[in-house]
Amino acid sequence: MDKIQHENIVTPAGRAIYPWLIEPDTKFNALGEYKVSLSLPMGEAEPLIKKIDEAIEKAKALAPEGKKVKVADPPYFNEVDEDEQETGAVVFKFKSKAKIQTKDGKTIKMSPKLFDAKGTLLTDIEQVWGGSKIKISADLAPYFVGAVGAGVSLRLKAVQIIELVTGGGNNANSYGFEATEGYEASTETSQNEFDSADAQEDF
Repeated sequence: MDKIQHENIVTPAGRAIYPWLIEPDTKFNALGEYKVSLSLPMGEAEPLIKKIDEAIEKAKALAPEGKKVKVADPPYFNEVDEDEQETGAVVFKFKSKAKIQTKDGKTIKMSPKLFDAKGTLLTDIEQVWGGSKIKISADLAPYFVGAVGAGVSLRLKAVQIIELVTGGGNNANSYGFEATEGYEASTETSQNEFDSADAQEDF
């Protein structure tokens, strides 16, 4: 089977969902994964969908000759709201390994590069929350695995932060409330944490 060369893509600016860009998520992988989902309006998503579908066709060529090829789920899906109604947007799932173990037993740490809107490399950013407006640079990586089938991974390489959201964005103003006289919470307040149950294997 011939190895298929990976294609680099850069997305339009979209809305970040459950970003793990500063620290890796170790919930489903002990070595850790950096990941983020990106919501794009259908019109802007269509060129990327086309590229992914073309790469899936190439991935089928990795299957042993004469073997019936099963196709894995693509790394995108139509976005739905709380009422399970489609929003008209498409969500793409990007991820990369936080550590790679080499054949000689060494462990190499990896992380996506983060840039600001002007293209300056960010080295001291503390957190990136969902709702941030970002662009993503990634590799389309076709694969074939017998138990899963032919598919494509969107391997996260770098992120450009166009508009940064921190603290979750769940403040009073975001819901239309204004400050007024009355009950005032103490400074020691708790905030909700969100988990992303993304169990898709990365090949």
